[in-house]
Amino acid sequence: MTTAAVISNPRIAADLGFLGEWLEDRGIGVHRLIRDDVLPIDAADDADVLIVMGSIWTLADGHRADQYTDAIDAEVDLVQRWVLDDRPMLGICFGGQVLSTALGGAVTRMPQRMIAWQTPASSESSVRAPWALWHEDRFTIPDKVEALAIAPHAPMAIRSQRAWGVQFHPEFTANIITTIAQDLHTPDEHAQPMIDVARERADEQRVASSAFFDSWWSDVCR
Repeated sequence: MTTAAVISNPRIAADLGFLGEWLEDRGIGVHRLIRDDVLPIDAADDADVLIVMGSIWTLADGHRADQYTDAIDAEVDLVQRWVLDDRPMLGICFGGQVLSTALGGAVTRMPQRMIAWQTPASSESSVRAPWALWHEDRFTIPDKVEALAIAPHAPMAIRSQRAWGVQFHPEFTANIITTIAQDLHTPDEHAQPMIDVARERADEQRVASSAFFDSWWSDVCR
């Protein structure tokens, strides 16, 4: 069986949502790695593909919490080794920021948190769709790395060899957004519009997310 190693925190942003449905439909098993531990550099070696999920942690200079520094550095090292070995990977939100950092990019804090639905500019039809955004940091596009999608406030997707990193959340469902909003004590005026749109376009989002994952998979597993 093909296996995906999934790096996440224990709870916040750990739910796979539409990604979990997609993996199950294709018979891809999931092996969880919890980033709250300091992961050894070979922690994902037995898997066929690496998926790095979002997080409330930050890579932005001046904003990192000291207690997570070792775990974050270990995760960046793991991803850097994985990419250098030319193995398939997807980084989502914080995972995209980890990929950018591993490739020589940087992560900076934005003036304000972005909680919205946006359609980024992209030549990739599967990327050019409405996506849920929930982030306060943004990554840069490292040298020799392809920009797959751009939004007015931040890069949205990058590709290097067989690794993709995205700032948006193709896995998000209304239930995931609701849980994150509750866990982060997000004001209703910020969270509820996101949840309402997720409910209204649940079927369309499932199709868009599946098309995105198909496109990524066909590219990285070539």
